[in-house]
This record gives sequence, structure tokens and C-alpha cells, in this order.
Amino acid sequence: MERVYVFILRNDFLIYILCFLGIFWYGSQFLQARRTLERAMFGLERERGTQKRNTAVFFLLLFAGIAGLVFYVNTSIAPTLPADLLKPPTPTPNIFATPLSSPTPLGTAEIRPPEPTPVLVPTITLASQPGGPVGPPTGSETATAELPQSPTPSGPTPTPFIDCTVDLNISEPANGSVVSGLINFTGTASTPNFGYYTLEANGPETAGSWASLLGRDMQQSVRESFLGNVNLSEWANGPYLLRLTAVDANGNVTGQCVIQVTLEN
Repeated sequence: MERVYVFILRNDFLIYILCFLGIFWYGSQFLQARRTLERAMFGLERERGTQKRNTAVFFLLLFAGIAGLVFYVNTSIAPTLPADLLKPPTPTPNIFATPLSSPTPLGTAEIRPPEPTPVLVPTITLASQPGGPVGPPTGSETATAELPQSPTPSGPTPTPFIDCTVDLNISEPANGSVVSGLINFTGTASTPNFGYYTLEANGPETAGSWASLLGRDMQQSVRESFLGNVNLSEWANGPYLLRLTAVDANGNVTGQCVIQVTLEN
């Protein structure tokens, strides 16, 4: 029933116009039928005039009732509906501007530990003896160790901030709000030297760990627009922390914005 109310509220102006046109048309038909009955001298004319008048009265009552129903929904039903139902539908994101992968079923999200970095072993190059096999190095032979070279840093590592700023924030859902089912995230992720952003959750369903909501790193910066969406209808109810993390082009965490919501499915 709530969907019917939402449809009426979103199209009330159009419904009022249609009702006005219907009342105007059948009002004129009703007046014509009355004039016909006043001038009718034969039974057939009276029968046609009566039928035309009854039809006009029926549709006049119908359109007036529809207009009254729309007025009642606007004045009495709309204030009792949840605010989330009255929000305009979220526009479909442009997949060419913000490439998003299909949402990963979060009920079975796999949290993988970071893979260990392999240990690099120095490579020893032995001098070869002409005409003979290669053997252990002697006093006249030299061993050259090829050691891995550390990459030259591109600049000082920035100090990450932990706060919601104008360059990194979640505007919807709002901090402290109650959410359920399909959740659309909007906000800003446009920090200096932007590389990508991630969106994670921590709560009863994740057993105290941070789980990715989007299933991938989003490499397109966003400013006051669509960050992504996720269906949490199968998650356990309770309080959840939502964390938006920005990483720069060098792989360093630039900042994190953390809010708290309550999931009630």
C-alpha cells in the first residue's frame, strides 16, 4: 500500500489536471443532457437524455472522488510515511564515468588476510673458468652479489587524517541514521593526488573485522555524487561502522571518514 501512496504523491499534480479535465468534460455533458431532457417530447429522446445524464453524473463523482483521495493522501497520509520513501529515486550512474562492478553478495563476503611479501635472496654470479667446469670461487675469482635496490620514494609520505572533510565524506546515509535493504551511498572522495577509494563496514555481520562493501577499489574520484550501493537485506541487524578510505596515487592512505548507522531489516 505504501507504494500506491508514493505513486500518488509523486504524480499528484498530473492526477489533479486529469481530474479537472474529466470534471470539465462531463460537467458539460451533464448540462447538455439536462437541456435535452427539458426539450424532449418523445420517450426515445428522454431515454437518451437520461442515459447521458446518468453517465455524466457517474464520471463527475468518480473524478471528484479521485481528486479528494489525492488531497487526503497529501494532507493525512504523507506526514506518517517514512522519509526514505519520499526521496526521489537515485539516478542510474553512468557506467562510463564511474565504472562499478556488480555488487558482491555481502552475506558471503570473504575477508582475505594480506599476502606475505616474499623474501628476496641475493643472486650470486660466479666467474667461469675457460675450458673447465664452473666450481667454487677461488682467490682469483670474484663473486658479485646482485642485491635488490630499494625504490626511490617520490616524496614524503603524507600523514593520513581520520575525520570527515569536504574532500572525503559520506553524506547519505547520514551519521546516526537507521538503514535497511538496498543502501545508496553518496558523498565525496576527491583528496589531493587521488588514487582510489574503498568503502567498508564493521559490525555484527563482520565479526569485528572490516569488510569491503563494493568488492573493489574505485579509481574514479567523486564529488557530492554517487559512491556506490549495496544490498544489506541479509545482514544481521545492529550498529555498524561505515568507513570511506582515500588512497593517493602512490598507494599511501590519505584519509578516512567513519560514520555509524543502525541496520534494521
